[in-house]
Amino acid sequence: MTTPIPPRPAARTLGEAMAAGRWPEVLDSVHDDVVAHVPATGTIAGTDALAGFLLETAAKTDDGETFELIDAMEGETHAALYFRITATREGRKPLDNLTVHLARFDGAKIAEIWFHNFDNAAVAEFWA
Repeated sequence: MTTPIPPRPAARTLGEAMAAGRWPEVLDSVHDDVVAHVPATGTIAGTDALAGFLLETAAKTDDGETFELIDAMEGETHAALYFRITATREGRKPLDNLTVHLARFDGAKIAEIWFHNFDNAAVAEFWA
């Protein structure tokens, strides 16, 4: 007998919310004590810190980041969102980042997120 999966936002729905910039909806889907593992930044803990990180990165760009959802996959406890993220920033080579955001669910909410960039060096250079 299998244990039913707790109700939670479908991976595609979550990815589409990110692509549309519906950040309050995205933040509602994470635990208050969510942990995000971000290359070149480190660990971000808590919803407030994650929201601050999102605001900070958007503020560093010329016109914000554009998230294009390429694919979404989900299992019983994890979801993976495959994005192309683009942005421009004065004095920097434009960002064109293929990335997978892997989320671990605890019940109906995201407890942990790992960001996996195709080219960490280029991403770090853009944000430095």
